[in-house]
Amino acid sequence: MSASPALYPASRLATPHRSVHSAWIPVLLSLVFVRFTSTSFMGGGHTQVWLQDVWRVVLGSWHWDLTGPVNEIGRKVGHFLGYGTIGLIFRNAWHTSIRAGIMRIGESLATIQGMVSVSALSVLATFIVASLDELHQRYVPGRVSSFHDVMVDTAGAIFLNAVFLTVRAARRRNALKAR
Repeated sequence: MSASPALYPASRLATPHRSVHSAWIPVLLSLVFVRFTSTSFMGGGHTQVWLQDVWRVVLGSWHWDLTGPVNEIGRKVGHFLGYGTIGLIFRNAWHTSIRAGIMRIGESLATIQGMVSVSALSVLATFIVASLDELHQRYVPGRVSSFHDVMVDTAGAIFLNAVFLTVRAARRRNALKAR
């Protein structure tokens, strides 16, 4: 049996189910993106060819021997920032879902502990997606599976979630000082 809506302020009931569902649409799109980038078309051999073509047009033969290391570093930075972004996308979806559930019972998620818990869920979800992606790549011709990539991906999610929490805490501190 649920409580009457009259017992809760209108602001507590303002999060409809549709917004919870729409918070997960970016997660779905990011998973589609991960699936696209897990093809042999996006493997290191192909990105090396693209890099060499761009390098030749922009820099000619200047330090041609660096294209291999630049490709490898670029791919790792892509993993770090890409999965870090996916971690933030998961964070938003978890936050929206948990907040909607808590609002239904009349409590607040505005505590630091709640935000850290949401971030931990997002990092865990990112770790699982990265692990499944690497497992999938084991069976894709021209791709290799690497637990190192899973750790780079997870580190990106941890880092960007930490940046998010730090910026948010600073904004709250500044807002309290302004009062």
